[in-house]
Amino acid sequence: MERTGVGLVACDEHGELTLLSPPLQELFGIGFAPIAEAALPEVFHLCREDGVTPLPVEEMPLARARAGEYVADAVIGVRDRHGRQRFLRCNAAPLERHGQCRGAIALVQDVTSELEEAATSDRLHRRLVQVVDHEFRTPLTALLGHLEVVRDHLGGEVSPDLARSLEAVERAGWRLRDLVCRVSGLIERDADRHRAGRTADGAPLRAVGRPAPERRTG
Repeated sequence: MERTGVGLVACDEHGELTLLSPPLQELFGIGFAPIAEAALPEVFHLCREDGVTPLPVEEMPLARARAGEYVADAVIGVRDRHGRQRFLRCNAAPLERHGQCRGAIALVQDVTSELEEAATSDRLHRRLVQVVDHEFRTPLTALLGHLEVVRDHLGGEVSPDLARSLEAVERAGWRLRDLVCRVSGLIERDADRHRAGRTADGAPLRAVGRPAPERRTG
C-alpha cells in the first residue's frame, strides 16, 4: 500500500469479503480470508473521517455500494498493522449481473499524508492570524486610542501644522488598521476553504481531475 498507494477490496452479495489486494494485506498485516460484513468494522478498526467515531456497517463504502450506491471519495479511518491510524479514500461501485446485485468493489487510496499536510496548513493559517492580530492590529488599536486621548487633552489649543500632522497620523493609522483587518480576513477565508477541501476557485479538492460519480436512476 505504501509503495502503490492504491488497493482493491470486494465483497459478495451478502457483504462477505471476497477480495483484499496484496497492498491492503500488507497495510493491515494479514492474509486474505473471507470476513463477514458485520465483523469488518472490528477487524479493521473502521471509523469515520474524524478519526474517532466508529463507522457503522451501513456506512461502509462497500455496504453502500452493495445497496446500489456509487460512492465517490469517501474517507474512512483504519488501523494499520502497527496500530497506527491511517485514512483511506474509497471509491466504490456495485457489481451487477443480469440486473441483480452480486456484490461490490472498492478502490482505496491511503491519503493519510495528504490529510496530515492539510492539518499542518490549517495550524499555520491559525498561527498567522494570531500573529497578525497580536503584532499589528492590537498595537494599532492602542496607538489610535492614545492618539484620540492626546487630541482630547489638547482640545483646540494646537497649531494648524500640529493639527494637520495629528490628522495625517490618524488617517494613516486607520488605513493601516483596515488593511490589517482585510489581510486577516483573507487568511481566515483561505483557511476555511482549505478546511472545506476546496481549491482557490472554489472547486472541491477531491473532485479535481476526477469524473463526476455515476448515480443509479432505478
